Amino acid sequence: MADLKTLIEQRQLRQIKVGLVDIDGVMCGKYMSRDKFLSSLEGGFGFCDVVFGWDVGDKLYDNTLLTGWGRGYGDAQIRLIPESCRELPLEDNMIFVQGEVVGRLEGLCPRGVLRRVVERARAMGFEPMAGFEYEFLVTDESNAALQDKLYQNPKPLGSGAFGYSVLRNSVNTDFYRGLLDLCEQMNMPVEGFHEETGPGALEAALTVDKALTAADNAVCFKTFSKVLAEKQGRMICYMAKWNEEHSGQGGHIHISLKNRDGHSAFHQSGRDHNISDTMRHFIGGIQKLMPQFMSLAAPTINSFRRLVPGYWAPTSALWGVDNRTVAIRAIPGSSKSQRVEYRLPVPIPTLIWRWPA
Repeated sequence: MADLKTLIEQRQLRQIKVGLVDIDGVMCGKYMSRDKFLSSLEGGFGFCDVVFGWDVGDKLYDNTLLTGWGRGYGDAQIRLIPESCRELPLEDNMIFVQGEVVGRLEGLCPRGVLRRVVERARAMGFEPMAGFEYEFLVTDESNAALQDKLYQNPKPLGSGAFGYSVLRNSVNTDFYRGLLDLCEQMNMPVEGFHEETGPGALEAALTVDKALTAADNAVCFKTFSKVLAEKQGRMICYMAKWNEEHSGQGGHIHISLKNRDGHSAFHQSGRDHNISDTMRHFIGGIQKLMPQFMSLAAPTINSFRRLVPGYWAPTSALWGVDNRTVAIRAIPGSSKSQRVEYRLPVPIPTLIWRWPA
């Protein structure tokens, strides 16, 4: 906290951007004055709880109990997280600090839910590690142009199905290099970035980190990749299925556990594919609870449009060793790389597109 205060003083910042994740996993936030921010570092601040009572189109839910019209949409209490501070290179000299909900509505906070899961894992002797992969569509036209035509027939950045294309990523270097540079400057490192199958389809794999940090990086990547695209006169879409003629877009999660000694809990030499009992039980837990996970992994009607045979999306709760056709891919390797890839999840869109007629 002291380092953050020193940074604000050194830069003579008059405002700081703050954000939190709403009930749909979407980043929301505001600018806060220097004095208000510094006081909030100590005591927190209030944020309208409607962000837990409406959808991504600001349509109010009518079946909520902890927030809603009858409760008057009061404030949720937010705790700022000083260690989440990162640069905002697209806003000269600005910084961004995340927060999470505490108090009455803490149970609704996605970051808070993950934090409690991590705390339970640590109590069991494990440190969860995660890496996120996002597949997304990049359009070579602006948001305004898309709005004018009701988002019908967007013009992708590139044409045809050309996964891993060096040609396309060399032609569109302004976007590629712009996004890679942005991620480096914002401390959300990208491990790999390539063309996916389909026009305008790309995939970025964020570097593995402790689960909570990895999730923070992932939500910031989704948010600020869109900012960069719009500043370039383009737009990014994270819909699971933006066109029925093309492959869908996943949001795969790579997960592993470390023991208290820092070694992999998933890797055991001498076993088949080096799969430890802990890793096998972990896979079994995901497999058993996959029906319940669907509410998180595929939360919209559009999510299910992606889950069709033959399009690389899993349609059953199977697992396999280094198998990309199933929902749970067990990836054997060294003690550093042994992990599970959960291939069912889809990225949640921050914009609802009208389905093409």
